Amino acid sequence: MLAAMEIRRVLTVFLALGAVLVLTDFAAAQGSGRAKVQKGNEFFADGKFDEANNAYRDAKLDEPTSPLIDYNIANTLHEKKDYEEAIKLFDEVTKNSNDPLLQARAYYNLGNTLFRLQKLPESILAYKEALKIDPNDEDAKYNLEYVRAKLKQNSDKEDQGQQQQQDQQQKKIVPSENAKRLRAQAEALVARREYKRAYDLMERGLQEDETVAAFQDFIDRIKDIVTIQGQ
Repeated sequence: MLAAMEIRRVLTVFLALGAVLVLTDFAAAQGSGRAKVQKGNEFFADGKFDEANNAYRDAKLDEPTSPLIDYNIANTLHEKKDYEEAIKLFDEVTKNSNDPLLQARAYYNLGNTLFRLQKLPESILAYKEALKIDPNDEDAKYNLEYVRAKLKQNSDKEDQGQQQQQDQQQKKIVPSENAKRLRAQAEALVARREYKRAYDLMERGLQEDETVAAFQDFIDRIKDIVTIQGQ
């Protein structure tokens, strides 16, 4: 099971990367746009995401083509749990920005936002894109491996659930006396390692007697052996 500490790291790293880039890169800007972004950063740091969003959108009126401001707006949308809109805006930043660092951060936060929506395969792709730009990003590496593990865990649970459902269905089927005889004959063939004959016997029986399905797990095991042996 994935530890709670690991989950917290994935979800909190977003904040660490969200505002620092803004404060650094926008320092070179001039005029009211810079002041509005800095005000938005202050709101963001205080957890006032509605106010931060408004400040960034106000700054966008002064800098309408700034991918950096769009990135900040996307951050606030994420924190406001407007994940679908955040995803759209992060995606736009990755396409419109000429700054590799900003692109990498946008891909990283895109991965985090996709994770929130349990879009794990898409999240993995976003982290991979971030690492293409910045191969040394340890947080992106960590989150990539985390989401891969989470995806595998979900897949294993799904497989287990399907197997349990199949087992329950088989238990509900009461095999006829004929089905039981076929099972006994097939087991005798298996004991002599005549797996193909045993499998064919059960398959024919299944076509004639639907209660043979009570032994589907047995049939599947024989089939696996036949496949491996190439019979």
